Amino acid sequence: MDWNSQSSRIVVLRDAADGRRSEALEILSGRGGGAVIDLVSDLASCRARCASVAVDLLVLESGLRPIAGEPIEALAAIGPPLVVLLREADAAGALEVTRRGASDCVQVGIDAEGRLPLVVQEQARHGQRDRAHEAAERRIVELEDYTENIIQHMNSALVVVNAEGAITQANATAEEVLGAAAGSLLGGLVDDWFDPEGGEPSLIARTLDEGVSWKGEETVVRRSDGALVPVGISCAPMTNREGQRSGAVAVFQDLTEVKQLELQVLQSEKMASIGKLAAGVAHEINNPTGFIHANLHQMNEYLTDLRGVWKLTAELSSTVTRGDFAAAQSVAGELEALSRELDIDFVYSDFAKAVQESREGSERIRHIVQDLRDFSYRDSGERVDADINECVDSTASIVWTMMKHSVVLEKEYGELPEICCYPMQLKQVFMNLLVNAYQSIEARAKETEPGTIWVRTRIAEGGVEIEIEDTGEGISPENLGRIFDPFFTTKEVGVGTGLGLSTSYSIVERHAGQISVTSEVGRGTCFRVWLPERAPAPEPADG
Repeated sequence: MDWNSQSSRIVVLRDAADGRRSEALEILSGRGGGAVIDLVSDLASCRARCASVAVDLLVLESGLRPIAGEPIEALAAIGPPLVVLLREADAAGALEVTRRGASDCVQVGIDAEGRLPLVVQEQARHGQRDRAHEAAERRIVELEDYTENIIQHMNSALVVVNAEGAITQANATAEEVLGAAAGSLLGGLVDDWFDPEGGEPSLIARTLDEGVSWKGEETVVRRSDGALVPVGISCAPMTNREGQRSGAVAVFQDLTEVKQLELQVLQSEKMASIGKLAAGVAHEINNPTGFIHANLHQMNEYLTDLRGVWKLTAELSSTVTRGDFAAAQSVAGELEALSRELDIDFVYSDFAKAVQESREGSERIRHIVQDLRDFSYRDSGERVDADINECVDSTASIVWTMMKHSVVLEKEYGELPEICCYPMQLKQVFMNLLVNAYQSIEARAKETEPGTIWVRTRIAEGGVEIEIEDTGEGISPENLGRIFDPFFTTKEVGVGTGLGLSTSYSIVERHAGQISVTSEVGRGTCFRVWLPERAPAPEPADG
């Protein structure tokens, strides 16, 4: 019978001075099987063999006698199970062999022929299991080290929390983002960092409570120095073998630089829009400036004329005071003649009219400059309650300065509640849509039929809706589905960047709103922007 079908490797150790044949080698070789058997004569050779190949079993033929001065303990310490062959039946010897580290013993001459293969088979299997277990443990340690190395050196921050929300693991990047000292996060409650306002439960808390996952959501964390940091976070629940939630793992990244870059892009788009308006603004400011200048020139002439009147009036007063009535009568005649010559009533009336027109012109200039200044301000990056009608109207006033007289701007504003938003970013959206509407009307080049832009606001479905409609050239069906793609434009080179509508789409999406468009070639286009009164909490990721 094949005593070892799993191909074991066995090392037989016997004293080189022993001139007798190796009974263990003869028995094991004669029973067949796929075992590989090596014969060595000293401990050093045995160690070398075990170090170079995977050995399943050691067999010692010398009994209790040391080999080359080395005791059994030294052989047993090498690693694989040790079976000792005893020359005599000796219970005390068998006990001693086991005490000194052997796994089993077999008595030569009595049961070696039948028992040795069975003992070897059993112990070899133990050796194989031990080696597999040790290999598995080494692999686990290697994987743990490998995983820990990845976690600690990954660019994203990572925290692991238990079911109670206490942090059980955090990498160096998480400590850096949160401004925490090395190792100080462990044991702390995750909501001390991820629920800075103490309001709605944090995304991690909802993962623990509801078992939902999140992918790429934006939130804020509070650093140890109190500063709020925007982060993008993904988190998922962890479960134990029984399927119960045992905690959560969260990966997040500091979005500070991304937000700054986003603001820079928005500011660049904003300034590009203002650049497009420059000629119109210059023209709009030039009109009131022109008649203010003309009025000032006319008023200077009136003042020259009035100086003669005031001079004669002062001379008349002086003659009356002196009692020189003859001289007073003469001066009064001169004053009356000059008043008729100058048409003094008209001068007074026209002077007052010129002053009023100049005041209106200067007020118009002040409004234009104020609107431009408000529009060009950088966004604070924080949500605030804002009047959408004011945002739309101030932006429309800026765009109106660039429109030709052939374009009519119609406004229909409903009574709207204030909404929590990023007002400067929404002004950028309205600017992009209004400029596109004006350019679409210009592209039709209609000389006799004026173009119209309607700007409407209304309450709609738990939020507000802003509608910007034009009578421009419209958008072809093949382009309608691509207008929100970055860098897509149907305008001539140098006229458009293809980022305006893409940026607008991103801004509206950031407000948890929706932007839609309908268009008909040759008839015009209508954009509708819906914004919630209060942005809802983010939806969990599928799965």
